[in-house]
Order: sequence, then structure tokens, then C-alpha cells
Amino acid sequence: MINFFKIFFIILVFKFEIIDARNINIVRDAETEIFLRELSLPILKEANINPETINFYISHDDRINAFVTKGYNIFITTELLLNITNYHQIAAVIAHEIGHITGGHFSKQISASKDSAFINILSSILAIGAYASGSSSAGTALLMGGQHIGKQRSLMFSRNQESFADQAAMKFIEKTGYSLRGLYDLLGILEKRQRMVKQNPYNLTHPLSRERRQIVFEKLKTDDTKIKENSELQKKFKFIQAKLIGFLLDEEIIEIYYPKSDQSIESKYAKTLNLYKRGKIKDALKKIDECILLDSQNEFFYELKGQMLFESGDFESSVKSYENALKINKTAKYFHYSIGKSLYHTDKKKNILDSIIYFEFYKKNSLFPVDALHYLALSHAKIGDFISSSISLSEKFLLLNDLKNAKLHLEKAKKFEVTDKKIKNLISDLDFLIEQKENL
Repeated sequence: MINFFKIFFIILVFKFEIIDARNINIVRDAETEIFLRELSLPILKEANINPETINFYISHDDRINAFVTKGYNIFITTELLLNITNYHQIAAVIAHEIGHITGGHFSKQISASKDSAFINILSSILAIGAYASGSSSAGTALLMGGQHIGKQRSLMFSRNQESFADQAAMKFIEKTGYSLRGLYDLLGILEKRQRMVKQNPYNLTHPLSRERRQIVFEKLKTDDTKIKENSELQKKFKFIQAKLIGFLLDEEIIEIYYPKSDQSIESKYAKTLNLYKRGKIKDALKKIDECILLDSQNEFFYELKGQMLFESGDFESSVKSYENALKINKTAKYFHYSIGKSLYHTDKKKNILDSIIYFEFYKKNSLFPVDALHYLALSHAKIGDFISSSISLSEKFLLLNDLKNAKLHLEKAKKFEVTDKKIKNLISDLDFLIEQKENL
């Protein structure tokens, strides 16, 4: 089976991972993804979808867009997040994409493509698969091959899909306490963008935003429900928007969003990220301390401070900052990896032993613990436990589907005299898993 998306990441503040097909630049950020997940929960419940099956990705893109792919991967562009004003609008985006999922549009798209050879989205997905498998030329060919064949049919099909997703979104929004005004305003933003671009409406894959907006407006006229605003959700939205502004935009543009006279916590957060991006760690640390003074219960302020301290080489202080973040949010699994990494880099034996505990926790509780396994291997080697080091490397490469290296490191582990029953069982399990994958 082709893995369409291979995204390897460390959840810290930001890390960009580039997937060449469709020029998708993935921005991974725990704060943003947790917010999107929280926002999606009531919608997913209404749609009868298990939240664990949904993945959110932020695409660094200058287009206002969102889309869903096979595997329940929802992509939202940074441009969209920068142009909206409240959490109701992003809830509308999520509701719309979940409408595509409940409508089974991805499978229908594949079915429809049989009559028209390829359509754009399908060819793009296949291209991503080719790039992920290391065939860049094949990826390019696939991406180009689907751009013209069966174009009109795919456009018609897409418009029908979008209308269905809008209807589903309105139903979800009404039943989950979000405001239809969010969808109405979102379509207003899209309408404005369409007028600027001045495209032929018959070349659009989506129905015209003014048409879609009118439908929502008619619904709004009959909706007398007073929406109770959630100030906490709006606060979280403003923080992630400030983070994106600070990290992605130039200093001059940031000043437009947050003038020097603006002393709000969002302004300070954005400017902290900008200073950090430009390598002005000392100034950034001062600015994040100002944020902490204003909101001492925001774990992500401590996370950012921890990362900056780590990058400046102050590993002991970094540990303390990450520990403060974990105290605020004890369920945040990703902080364990950060603490473990900082402890490891102190180069003290006691701290390295402690780091193994944190890495093991993250390994057990993360969907893709490649980075933790890497550090587990280093930590075990540092204290002379070469059996465990080789086993961790074998697990890491098995997870990366690199069976050659997984087997190589497992054979190294087997060369040692093993008396511990737990380790014997682990070696046996790895042997079995590698064999199973080889036979696929």
C-alpha cells in the first residue's frame, strides 16, 4: 500500500516539512493542531466520526483554501488562518471538510475518475505517493498528466461536492453551537478573493462564493438562536493567529497587524516569535517573559521559552521551562519528548537516565515516535546499554519502513548475551514484525 503522506516531525514550536507534489509546505505546531482538534470535537461527534481517525495539517500557502484527502487528513492553509477573524469561521471550515468526509467524496472521486482517466485531485494524490517513494520524475509526470483529461466532468463533480459539503456544514454548525455567521463571513472572504482574481466562473471547481453565501444568508434569516460566545476559544484562536503572523511574516508587515502602540498579549506573542525567527534569542526571551507575566497558565509560552533556552545551550533552564509547561497541562504528551531531549543534552548521567524515562513515555503514547526512538538509542549508548540502543534503532528503522537497517540493528542486538526476559521478548517481536513486513 502506498503511503501518500510521509511526514516526519518534532513537535516543538514550528517545523516545516516540504512535500514536493503540489508544493505543500507542512507547518507542524502543537498549539495550532490541538486547537483545531478541540474545535472539531463537537462537529465530529455530530458526524459520528471517531476523532482519532482525523489528522489536521497546516499548509504554508498564499491561497485561502482547505481540503481533505484520503485517510481523513484535513489541510488548512496559513493564508486562510491569517485572513479570518474568529473561531466560528475556522469551525465552518472544519465543518465543510467533514461534510466532504461524511459524503464519501474521496471514494466517489476515484469512482468518477474511471470515466475520465484522471482528475486533478486524484493525480495530485498519486504524485504525492510517487514523491514519497523516491520517484520524483514519476511524481511530476502524474501531476502533469491529470490536469486536462476529463476536466469539465471533474469540475461539475466538484461543484456538486461543494454544495453538499456546504449543506452538511450548516447542519453541523447549527447542532454544535457554532454560529452560521462564521460560514457566511468566511464565504464573504472567498467572494472578495474571487473578485480580485476575476476568474471565469465556469473554470472554478467550487460554486461561486456569492451564490453559496446567499444560501447561508437565507438560512441565517430564519435562525433566531442566540449564539453563546466562547471567549476561551476566541483567545486560543488569537494566539495561534499571532504565532503564525510572528513566524511567517516580515517585521514590517507584523507592524501593520500589531502597531508599536499595541501592548496586547497577542502582539507580544507575535513579536516574540518574530525575534526568535530572526535569531534574536536574548530579546525573544525577554518578550516571552512579558507574555508569561500576563498569562502564567499558558503552557505554550513555557514551551516556546524552553525551546529558545535549548537552542541557546542553557539545557538545565530549558528543562525547568518545559516542566512548567507540563505542570499546567499534565496530559500533553509532546512535552515529555522536549524534556527528555533537554535532559540528554546536559550530558549528566543522572539526567540521561531520567531522559530515557521521558522518551519511553513518549514512545508509548505517540503515533509516530521516530525522534524519541533516535534519542533512546543515543541515551542507551551513552550509559553503555548497547543492546537497548540497537533495539531502539531497529524499532526506529522499522517504523520508517527501512527494513534493511531495522534488520541490521536487530542482528547487532542478537550478538549480545541477553538474559532479561523482557528484552528477549522484544527482540523476538521485532524479528516477527520485520519478517511480516518483508513478506508483504
